[in-house]
Amino acid sequence: MRFAEPGYLAFLLVPFLFIIFFRIIAKRNRRALARLAGEETWERVVDFSGEKLRRRTRALRILALIFMAFAIAGPQWGYEWQEVKTEGREIILALDTSKSMLAADIKPSRLDRAKLAIKDLVATVYGDKVGLVAFAGSSFLQCPLTLDYSAFGVALDALDVYSIPRGGTAIGQAITTAREAFATTGAGGEKILILITDGENHEGDPVAAAKEAREEGITIYTIGLGSPEGELIPVKDEQGNLSYLRDSEGRVVKTVLNEGILQEIAAAGGGVYLHGRGASLGLDTLYRNELVKHKGTELQSTLEKKYTNRYQFPLFLALLLLVAEFLLDYRPMRMRAKRAQTARSS
Repeated sequence: MRFAEPGYLAFLLVPFLFIIFFRIIAKRNRRALARLAGEETWERVVDFSGEKLRRRTRALRILALIFMAFAIAGPQWGYEWQEVKTEGREIILALDTSKSMLAADIKPSRLDRAKLAIKDLVATVYGDKVGLVAFAGSSFLQCPLTLDYSAFGVALDALDVYSIPRGGTAIGQAITTAREAFATTGAGGEKILILITDGENHEGDPVAAAKEAREEGITIYTIGLGSPEGELIPVKDEQGNLSYLRDSEGRVVKTVLNEGILQEIAAAGGGVYLHGRGASLGLDTLYRNELVKHKGTELQSTLEKKYTNRYQFPLFLALLLLVAEFLLDYRPMRMRAKRAQTARSS
């Protein structure tokens, strides 16, 4: 036998406290009578049948309290196997790890702020599978779709601008990698891809890739990081000295947010574009206004033991004891009422 709420067994202290209280009162009364007269004298003069009746009713009441405490604790015995289905959304976050994400127009940097915002988002999507794609000049699946949010966090922390050796940005490849990751799960229903990038694209056609993803049931949302005015990209040399990234001709590179391409990708993918602002970069707004609209799909099915509740038995015994107490006390009450009526009439 087990209890659904074992903490409520503490209520068993109540009837035992009543027992102690009644014993203390009985001893005090006995001592008071002993001071007035001897025990043999009181037995000849006083009718103690009422006291015996009170003891019986108290015993019934205390037993009823004990069974009530057991009923509240929820006794369970016996079980059956029950199929439990877990439903949720499938969400892949594709994070730009190109060197342009080192720009500090979003503090501490675009990449660091994005990683923090993703962690906050994952903390709110309990029950949804999440995956992670890293992309720059190429892309790879950093974390497959999973319900293990700790493992996802470890994979996210490991990302930096050196995760992908090939420079540049290929958003289309990131979409293709996400499509392949969704395909391996075999789950039906809606799928969500969130692209977090500054929108710079150096190869491929990300809009065409977004259209193909949409045909496969994938909705694409885009989060743009940076400013349209542009920002220099800070880098450190081998000695740790800070400088700015330069191109092959020695000119300082300036990274600019390309909102146009991100808006086109979102439109082709059936989603929306948001300019990343604030601590959450708009991911909290995206979740409240958009992601919650997507229906969850069955992610996994497991068998769990479902224990049978048996609180009815101790509850029934408690009620039975209370009824017995009432019936035991009912006859003396009627007899006292008759005596009082006889006394009044005489």
